[in-house]
Amino acid sequence: SGVGSTPRGHQPEGGGEEVVNVLDGHRSHKKVDIVLNARVDGLIQEDGGIRGVKIGEDKATCGAVIIAAGGFGANPEMIEKYYPEAAASGDWRWYIGTERAQGDGISLGESVGATIGGHNRGLLLVTPGFSQDLEVLLPGWLILINSQGRRFADESAPYTVLGGLIQREGGSAWAIFDETARKNARPNPASQAYWVDDVLARKAEEGRIQKAGSLAQLAEKIAVAADELAGTIAKYNSDVSAGLDSAFFKSEGLHTITEPPFYGVEVRPAIVCWTGAGLRIDPDTRVLGPGEQPIPGLFAAGESVGNLHGDRYIGG
Repeated sequence: SGVGSTPRGHQPEGGGEEVVNVLDGHRSHKKVDIVLNARVDGLIQEDGGIRGVKIGEDKATCGAVIIAAGGFGANPEMIEKYYPEAAASGDWRWYIGTERAQGDGISLGESVGATIGGHNRGLLLVTPGFSQDLEVLLPGWLILINSQGRRFADESAPYTVLGGLIQREGGSAWAIFDETARKNARPNPASQAYWVDDVLARKAEEGRIQKAGSLAQLAEKIAVAADELAGTIAKYNSDVSAGLDSAFFKSEGLHTITEPPFYGVEVRPAIVCWTGAGLRIDPDTRVLGPGEQPIPGLFAAGESVGNLHGDRYIGG
């Protein structure tokens, strides 16, 4: 499931649609009402706790409220407030989810005194910014260098950590490859839109990718020290020839960088996959207010929760 190295996921037959169908099939005998096309805009506070929700002038009362309204990936103001690393990616940033991911659950919780956790947490996927197409992995045939012209990571690292590694280098990096890699770049399930031979050639013509006849010229174009870039490439090529990446132990797609022209394209962690700030809960999923005290009748789950995840998706 996902990028987990241990099998923990449970994929249902029929996928997510079948999950919805099963849940929908259970509601008739449990007398559950479902209201569609209605945006909750307030919580009802009565008798010292949360006892329902408001939709405009309409009210629905209940014994308790569970907020499971997703995150705020489509809300620029909340991104600025709660996820400044994502905000820093500027006009490169886009969100993979629905435009209705406005953080309503967080706002509702705050309106009754809920405390917020998970500041500046979430998941940013790495992109060259060519288009708003979702790709989660970089191809193994390129290398990433920082502003000093040095590698800093296994380029085939899981998307769960690669964005964070680039953040440590200042929020951007350069992907370096040669003409042989470009000519042989073919679509695969994880990389079908950006890292393809004709797309790379076109983006080089447009100037989105820096192209040079030598490594020294490329270094000048991407503003890194020529001797550092040359040394990094020489070391990497030597490792590839020996069949072992001695620096970061990359095992996929090892490819020497030897045939001009050489290419450099800036990549940034900028695709917002999910947001990690949200309502703080206790082990019983009760939403916490001031003084670590649960707010009676208010619970939360899913992406609306802010103290479930650690510094790196998905557990820490």
